[in-house]
Amino acid sequence: MSVLSVALPPYTRVHLSRTGKPYLRWEVSTAIKRAGFRPSCVALGSDIPKAIAKVNNDLLLRLRAFQDGASAIDVQVGPVPGTVDELVHVYKTDETSLYQNCSDKTKAENSDLLSKACDHVYRDGEFKGMRVGSVPVAMLEATHARRLKIEYEKVEKTETDPATGETNVTLKTRPRRAEKVFGALRAAFNGARGIYKLAPANNPFDKQRFATRMKQVRHAVTFEDLIETLIAADKVGLSNMATMAFVAYDLEMRVLSIPSKLLVEHYKPADRPHQMLIVHWKTKLQTWIDLYDEDGSPLYPALEKRLDACKGDRTSGILIPMDGTADQAWSEDDHNLPTSFRQVFRSLMQMVGLPEVCKFTSFRHGGITGTAEAGCTENEMMILSGHATAATVQLYVKRSRRARATARKKVMAYQAEILAKMAKARAEVATSALQTPAPAINKA
Repeated sequence: MSVLSVALPPYTRVHLSRTGKPYLRWEVSTAIKRAGFRPSCVALGSDIPKAIAKVNNDLLLRLRAFQDGASAIDVQVGPVPGTVDELVHVYKTDETSLYQNCSDKTKAENSDLLSKACDHVYRDGEFKGMRVGSVPVAMLEATHARRLKIEYEKVEKTETDPATGETNVTLKTRPRRAEKVFGALRAAFNGARGIYKLAPANNPFDKQRFATRMKQVRHAVTFEDLIETLIAADKVGLSNMATMAFVAYDLEMRVLSIPSKLLVEHYKPADRPHQMLIVHWKTKLQTWIDLYDEDGSPLYPALEKRLDACKGDRTSGILIPMDGTADQAWSEDDHNLPTSFRQVFRSLMQMVGLPEVCKFTSFRHGGITGTAEAGCTENEMMILSGHATAATVQLYVKRSRRARATARKKVMAYQAEILAKMAKARAEVATSALQTPAPAINKA
């Protein structure tokens, strides 16, 4: 593996994130900081060329001016009025917007997508060489919105071989990323109506169709898979991990809420000893569910035993801690599961014999699909899964193995009916041929 050495500007330091990824940070000396220079510490990210350009073209110029005795003032920099930047800024900061009322994870993802969209520089067209965020909202049309999607989907990646100095240009496609960036701007333009006076009545990102990309249906585990997972996990000391999978399957909770937000206080509290609080953070839906039927019969007998063991005598903390700990969570609040969790989970799935495509989310998908297999109505499925729309639930109904088998049986019955009609018609023709005398032949 070849390594290219890059000279870093003064006061630029390399750090490692928790995942081991290097990123740069601007950190002036203590003496300069005490002298009153600001900013003394700036996170520069992992884009090395962009970070170096920021230091050389901005931070070092400020430092030199400060050292030469020039006075510096902090200027509040905001988006240019009337531009896409301003529309996005209003959408992100208004307390009534959808952006402000979604989960922290969704908010962070949307913020990243909107930043990527606004920073994209048009490579062609009317606004060639111009940032999307700098385009006036009044001038943005459907053709410009479409060009953003197309240009963002296909990008040229230039790589230089440090050994030979040769430059290779390859075309990289990222349809999923382009689709999400386009969708984030569409949501911003729709959400800005009523809170931003320049928001267009006709959203330029609406009603646009693109070529359908190949999509893979997420793997859904079966109930048999769940049982095998519980047995294997208990044998190797991963009972709590298996219990989280059980919660995802039986209670159909979104997986990020289980290791970080499912608390002891949510399970059989003193004032609700027979109930459990289920929170769907994505849809902002929470409800207390009964753990027993009206006649006292347990509704989740196997899961209840495992959760009782996880809770023990504790009155607070994470309900299902990391295996081998008393109250340590697998992940931080509303963050992605760490690499350490995924590695242990993958080894468990290999032990069970589940395919590579099986993820932790496959257990929730399997639980929801199981409700369709069991014949639950659409409304019942929404109650159990916490989905806000029936359209989303229909995705799981369509994935149901039983639904596919039932549909196939209907097709086979239809085909059999046609074959029976054809056989009957042919039999009638044959019978008619036997019963009808042949016409006389005139030998004259």
